[in-house]
Amino acid sequence: MKKLVIPALGVLIGVLALLLGETGVKEYGFTLLKYHNADAKFIGDHIITSVDEEIRILDLNGNLTAQYDGLLASWLYVQEGEEADGSAYRVAYSNHANETHILRLSKDYELLGDQMVLKTDVLAIDPILIKADDTWYLTHTKIDGTINNPAPGGDNGTYTVKLYRSENLKNWEYVTDILSRKKNIEDGDLRYTDGVLHYFFEMEEYDKGPSAICVMTSADGGGTWEAPKELLPAVADNEMAACEPTEEGWRLYVSSDYACVGESYQGASVYYADYTPDFEPVGTYTPSAMPDNRSVRLYEVKETDGQRYFLFARNFLTDCDLLLRAADVNLP
Repeated sequence: MKKLVIPALGVLIGVLALLLGETGVKEYGFTLLKYHNADAKFIGDHIITSVDEEIRILDLNGNLTAQYDGLLASWLYVQEGEEADGSAYRVAYSNHANETHILRLSKDYELLGDQMVLKTDVLAIDPILIKADDTWYLTHTKIDGTINNPAPGGDNGTYTVKLYRSENLKNWEYVTDILSRKKNIEDGDLRYTDGVLHYFFEMEEYDKGPSAICVMTSADGGGTWEAPKELLPAVADNEMAACEPTEEGWRLYVSSDYACVGESYQGASVYYADYTPDFEPVGTYTPSAMPDNRSVRLYEVKETDGQRYFLFARNFLTDCDLLLRAADVNLP
């Protein structure tokens, strides 16, 4: 009987594999073990990531489809939309050479151009590039002094979020400092709705410690900003992936060690929080139905074709696997 069971299991596994192949990435995505990527974002129906500061394009099966030799990136941000120059995607990226660039790609991910737009004397992280009406906005966060202070009571560097604007993506004008604190300010994002700029960010006293997620708004094109409004309090290590407008207001996605405070990335899972249009909380720390929701460093969430895709690293500080998973949009 045992000799019959093993082939039967083999047949069953083969059938399941065929069935899963038909449903493909929509249900299961991919896992790239020990990929050691620094950042990753969706770009069209592909993924852009940096591995050893090398920029790579992957399809939704995890296959390498393009890479750009000689371009070094650790932090990435994608802005999508057809432009007159033929580009479909603009990628703002920063690196450990203290440079912030804008990479222009065609809809087929052909390299159309790469321009260094900012060079700083200290490290600048988390570039963001958006288009608001006919104006481009670019931010990055400069760090003067200690980077990622590792312990409570330690001497932290000064993190300053700087805002620039341009009419042509080439000539950039400094606008203002959105925020400057002797705290870790990371994972920024910028949104433009109904004539208002919204800057979202994580702020913490020390690296991998309890962190708050906040938002600041500007109704005059970034010239002045309201005081930060706290969306999630610093009761856990909250790593923001995205805060997107919804029909009811806003939805914030984070990876957080909320269920096991103190474990940071290794104990983090994906949660979401919903808000009114004025950022009043409707519900916070709702667990996501994302498969393999453990040891997560969430990069981005994207909804398409009835699926909600989650792009994330697992065991970010050790193996740093890169994963794509999906769940039906009707699930939490």
